[in-house]
Amino acid sequence: MLGFFEGRYVNQVACDRAFDRMHRRDGVGDRIHLLFACLGLIFLFGPVTVTEIAFAPLAVFFFIRVLNTFSLWIHGFGQPTVLIAIALACWMMISLNWTPDSANGWDEISELRWFLLVGFVYPVIEHRKLLIFSMCIGIGFGMFAQLFDAFDGFGVSWIADLVENHPNRIAGWWHPVVGGGVFVAALGICIPPAFAGEGRTKILSRAMLILSGASLIATGTRGAWIAGFVLVLLSILYVIVTHKINKKQVALIALVSVGLITIAAVMLPDSVQSRINETRDEIQEFFDGRFDSYSGIRVQMAQTAIEEIANNPIVGVGAGGYQQWAINENPESVVHAHAHNGVLQIWSTLGVVGVTLWGMLLISMLRGAWLSWDRVRDGIWGLSPLVAILGFMFASITDSIHINTQTAAMLGALAALCPAYRPNMTNSVQTQAFADQRRDK
Repeated sequence: MLGFFEGRYVNQVACDRAFDRMHRRDGVGDRIHLLFACLGLIFLFGPVTVTEIAFAPLAVFFFIRVLNTFSLWIHGFGQPTVLIAIALACWMMISLNWTPDSANGWDEISELRWFLLVGFVYPVIEHRKLLIFSMCIGIGFGMFAQLFDAFDGFGVSWIADLVENHPNRIAGWWHPVVGGGVFVAALGICIPPAFAGEGRTKILSRAMLILSGASLIATGTRGAWIAGFVLVLLSILYVIVTHKINKKQVALIALVSVGLITIAAVMLPDSVQSRINETRDEIQEFFDGRFDSYSGIRVQMAQTAIEEIANNPIVGVGAGGYQQWAINENPESVVHAHAHNGVLQIWSTLGVVGVTLWGMLLISMLRGAWLSWDRVRDGIWGLSPLVAILGFMFASITDSIHINTQTAAMLGALAALCPAYRPNMTNSVQTQAFADQRRDK
């Protein structure tokens, strides 16, 4: 199974030859393909309509140059993440036979389409570092959208119409919960170069880390606040234990973090203070035995998911059936379309089978993120997708990130940056892994 996650079945020689053939026959197409891939990763972080069509030019061009890239298709779409996503989609389709809401089930299945980006991006995966930078640029545009949100489009009506305008929450054109998940992953992208980078890389990544933290706080999403805090804290503990950072750097990061929180509390009093007040009131309501608050409803939804799991532990209630099952059992139930917890949502709708497949998918992404890191070509930025995926995992504790279009799209894009094998790798983790494997044999 570990061999499958690591893509040991991939014929590396044939894959390298397919890349060499593509470069030899269509050098101009390589540059156009890279341009469309980078633009797709930038526009991925736009409003939801833009997100939906961000990779349309890439998909069209992918098929236009079929004669030069067809030999690569089996390697790109044959990556472990794609194969597991296909298996998961098949299981979800099977579960439509017993789901109480097949229409919503199809909507959930459709979000798996983002894992096809692995195959579409694969022809330019050699430029992984540039693709990561493109994702950072896209996140930066999302931050600009928050400025539009904070200042009501600067008086321009059509700009103001682009943003969500949630009271006391600044999330740009994202829903605050979605924006929170995106910025937790953004923290993950910044953490490796911020802690272990040098020179301009360190300065740039630390500036982006601070901006991502400020943007995360501005969304007012408390679950994402906790996820981001845990991600940063664990990262600091890791580099301290492994002696990859000195005490002065730890003090500097702690000082910047405290300063960031203080500045956010001063600059965003409505967004921060209102959420703190809500938290205090909701805690008191819990002690009083009342669960009609925002967090109380989430507790009830978690209880509903547990009831569904107890009723159908192996196969679940079916894809998309979480809300309708609860309503059928109790018409007065107050539940959203999903359980606001990734594991509970998947287990309640897809059972143990679905949880197992999703677990395999995440493992393959994490393993691919580690193995595809080319230290020579990527530098420390090459480790960013791995930490971003971990950030998404923490964010999924309070949100079903695999169902929301924009977070699912970012998850698929991260998967595209983490194939099990990259061509012509030099001084990489994966090169050494396969060398050790051959030596053992």
